[in-house]
Amino acid sequence: MHWFSTENADQSPSSFCFNCKGRPNVSNEQFVRSELNYNFTINDDGNQSSERITLFGHSFHKGHSLVYDIPILFRIAKKNLLSLSSITRDQYKTFKSHNQINCKTVYYEDVRCQMSEFLLFLRDSIKIINSCEDHNWLMESLEKKIVSELENLCTALGQFHNLSDTIIQHALSSSDYKNNIYYHLYHCHLDVRWFQLSLLSELPKSRDTFKNTLHNALNDLVQLTKNRFKKLKLIDLHSKNALLCDCTYDYLVLINYLINKQQFIHNTDNFWQYFNPIFTNVNVVDCDELIFRLWFLNSLQKSEASTSIDLNDSYLVPVLKEFLNKEPSEVQLKITVCLLENIVLSSFITEPILALWEYFHKRLNSTFYSSDMKIQNIACISKNGPELLIQITNQFSAQKSELLSSYNSFQLFQRLLGLHLQNTKYNSKDWNQLKGRIFSKFSPSKLLSFNDIGFYNFTTLFLTLAIMSNDTSQIALKYQHLVKLISEQKLEPNIRSTYWKGTVALLILHSQSKTSMTAYGMALSDTLNTTSQDYIIIFLSGLKEVFIFSESFTLGQHTLFGPWFENYLSVIKPLDDNEILQTVLLILEKLKKIAKDQPMPFPRENEVFILYNSLFNYMLPFLKKSCLSIDCGTIVADIAAAFTILSSLPTFSNTKVMLFNFFVVNQAISIKLLNRYLSTIIKENITSNVHGYNSLALIKAWLHSSMLITNWTFNDIMTITRFVSTISEIKELFANTGNDLETSVDPFITFLDLLCIKYQQTQDIKLRQKLCEKVTDYFYSIKIWVNILLKQQKQNDEIYRLYMVIGYMFEKISPLIYIKGKPNTILQELLDSMLLGVTVRNPSSKIHPSVISALLSSLHRYLIGLFHLNPKTDQYIARCLRELTSIYFPKILMGIKSSDELPLLKFFEEKPDNEIPEREMFLELLVSIFLSKRNRSPDSSVAQVLEYINGIIKKNCNNKLVIISIIQNALMRVCAVSMLCEDSNICKRITKEIIKTLVDQSLCNDDIKNEIISSFNALCQEHLAFSSKLVFDFLENMINVSPDIVTHFLPKLLENIEKVEWKRGIGSDFTLRKGLERIQKKLGKT
Repeated sequence: MHWFSTENADQSPSSFCFNCKGRPNVSNEQFVRSELNYNFTINDDGNQSSERITLFGHSFHKGHSLVYDIPILFRIAKKNLLSLSSITRDQYKTFKSHNQINCKTVYYEDVRCQMSEFLLFLRDSIKIINSCEDHNWLMESLEKKIVSELENLCTALGQFHNLSDTIIQHALSSSDYKNNIYYHLYHCHLDVRWFQLSLLSELPKSRDTFKNTLHNALNDLVQLTKNRFKKLKLIDLHSKNALLCDCTYDYLVLINYLINKQQFIHNTDNFWQYFNPIFTNVNVVDCDELIFRLWFLNSLQKSEASTSIDLNDSYLVPVLKEFLNKEPSEVQLKITVCLLENIVLSSFITEPILALWEYFHKRLNSTFYSSDMKIQNIACISKNGPELLIQITNQFSAQKSELLSSYNSFQLFQRLLGLHLQNTKYNSKDWNQLKGRIFSKFSPSKLLSFNDIGFYNFTTLFLTLAIMSNDTSQIALKYQHLVKLISEQKLEPNIRSTYWKGTVALLILHSQSKTSMTAYGMALSDTLNTTSQDYIIIFLSGLKEVFIFSESFTLGQHTLFGPWFENYLSVIKPLDDNEILQTVLLILEKLKKIAKDQPMPFPRENEVFILYNSLFNYMLPFLKKSCLSIDCGTIVADIAAAFTILSSLPTFSNTKVMLFNFFVVNQAISIKLLNRYLSTIIKENITSNVHGYNSLALIKAWLHSSMLITNWTFNDIMTITRFVSTISEIKELFANTGNDLETSVDPFITFLDLLCIKYQQTQDIKLRQKLCEKVTDYFYSIKIWVNILLKQQKQNDEIYRLYMVIGYMFEKISPLIYIKGKPNTILQELLDSMLLGVTVRNPSSKIHPSVISALLSSLHRYLIGLFHLNPKTDQYIARCLRELTSIYFPKILMGIKSSDELPLLKFFEEKPDNEIPEREMFLELLVSIFLSKRNRSPDSSVAQVLEYINGIIKKNCNNKLVIISIIQNALMRVCAVSMLCEDSNICKRITKEIIKTLVDQSLCNDDIKNEIISSFNALCQEHLAFSSKLVFDFLENMINVSPDIVTHFLPKLLENIEKVEWKRGIGSDFTLRKGLERIQKKLGKT
């Protein structure tokens, strides 16, 4: 808003007229206070240094000009007015540059200000005349003349609403107001009409003229805005002002106060008694006409209540009701509600909202669709309760520019209702009136008539009330009461879903507003216990949000859990992403924070304790059942650990949670759950306070979990390991061993190493026996651990790890887990469970690929461990070795590729046999199992073993000790296989290759040559007496390989022939002598 003033003679010219683009430092409030109160400054002659005044650039005597010069001054004013109009008319014609150049420069602002200054002088002079009875004769002579001249002046100006669109458009869009003729012509209308009305109000005998002029002025303004309305689109009304500019609004405000002054002095009509007849004086009243009225009324409201026009006596509510009775379109409805928002929020009136509610409550089943809505906002039913609440809350914070395109008319009504209630004191007359009117419209029959959209609108309406209410519980209870009247189970599925979403949203509001939900929770309990699982899921989808916003658990949250909770837990899967389990864990975490700030136990009637106790009683059966499930998530362990921790704190010490024994002692529990449970309670440093705590059970659980350590359990294992290393029993066991269990990369392997060191350091038989008993206690349940894992046969990495660590266990502590002659030792149980069970002896049985893969790199550990148990004196161990090798070694060899490393290379390091006694034992084992049978057609396992020996020889061709060991322990049997098998058999080729490789090694090493000759000698000793032909054929073939070897062997051969002849007791044997002669003859040729 802007202004004019007549305070001082040296004021800026723009201060005498309307100027909405004038100086920004001029106060609108100053203008309102000076003009609207009619306290115009009177230039009293007694206070003036000069009796002259300058008008229109000429000097006039004030008194003389008032008596004699009025006609002249009005003619000058009319001339200036016509000059503005003519210039505008000329500029509106075809543009001609030379005319522009020849035009005389006109200062439009000076023209306006001179005219306003004249009218202001005239008004002040009349006010002075009226103040003195002695001047009544002068008023009688001047009044008719002034009225006539004012009318002529306005006639020359023309009607306001006849201004062309070009003038209005350019008047309001140009930033250069000083040289904008359109701007000054438009505002000149405001200047002249305002001064006309203010002058007429000072003329005592021109009241009728004042009323007619006022009626014409208001009608002119209405027609001007109506012309503009007709050229705008409906959606533009929300952003456009009916009064065009601030000066127009100031003009109307001045008229309003002028009328109020006349009403006060002369008891005349008020503003709306003048205005309403003009508004309603139309031939056709349709929706557009009524929207125009609302648009105009909306423009009369400003953010500052002191400068807004009071709408109490306007036809606002009747206009609105008439509009609603004409069944407007959705677009018309939306723009109407948007227009009403400014009116209602600035004037604090409730009647328009009541009128809208009377319209909308009959149409709640409508979709309120319009083509101008964004496609993403059409299907707006939220997926869950939290999203529903966010959607409703966003309505109140939405930008005005988004309203028409993002929301339907009912949503805009809810926004208007909510914002109005926000500005209204709770439980005030208006608040209760709206609440009561809304509640009264919902009967059971009304609710049963709702379709999906209708019930959704019903729910969002109650959410709107709840958001703006100081007592959320009251609104929520009313919502629950209405639904309970018709029974939740009788609702259609989609409607039931909406009901539960609304219920969740109301509960979240309770938490956000810190309102007790005890009454509401108790009212919900029956419905929760009888509804189906599908809707419980919807309820649970937002329950987590309820507790996220709960800073305290003394608001009745315990009432939300009942028998329904136990029933639901019985059918869900214990997965990490389960929302109810996440919610329970959230509650328990918050309870821990509460408990740490509460040093004394809660009484049993305390709401926090009731919540904790209810959760524990409902969750305990679920936890015990779930942790034995294969697919159980770690969240189950987190919840169990949280209960264990809480029960160890003083706050909840009245309860005894015995979950420690269930998780730690229970051998069937999942490793990942065990790790998570133990690591969690250890981190809280409350282990000693845990009910049922037992250090031995904890050590066994740690061994169980660390035995199968994987990447995703490593951190938990290390947490448990650090704690176990502090147990006095473990400290004492590993004192002075030089190893640190706490910093170990693989705790289980380090533990076995420490046991091995401890066993070797302990020479006393009794101490060794005690150590053996302690190890038996530690690994007493290892068979159960192994069997559970093997039955699952899903986690390849765990199976691989199992066979690896058990092999290491055999290698390191086999004397501690086996006692000769004692049944059911740990070693026996492990062999029976993992390697030598009944099923593996079945030729058609399949072995898990991870087992083969693990044995490929760890079979030597099993063998070493068994070798340490003196198989030569223990038939059981010897049998286990033979079975283990005969069953698994061929399978391992079958599974390796040509590029893979050979297995059991640990036995073939470059060390003498006395340093690696297992090498000799292993070779003897291979030979006795695979190469000792007389067979013309050896099976594939023999070929595999021969190929393995050949590979070992090639890999260690430069390793004299390994070569000699192989010759000593295997060459004789290799030669026997070569001698006995058919030429077409693959074993023939492999044995020849082995023999040739070894013979080639002997060329430069006499020790190897001597060992080969010894092997040949052993061959003859075994086979010469009964298979002499095969022996001589073999030696004959050997001449082709190495005549030198055979030549050196001839003395040994002759010696063996003589031994056979001596044993037979027949003297010289022709066959043997003939064979020897054949060998000698062939050697002679070579």
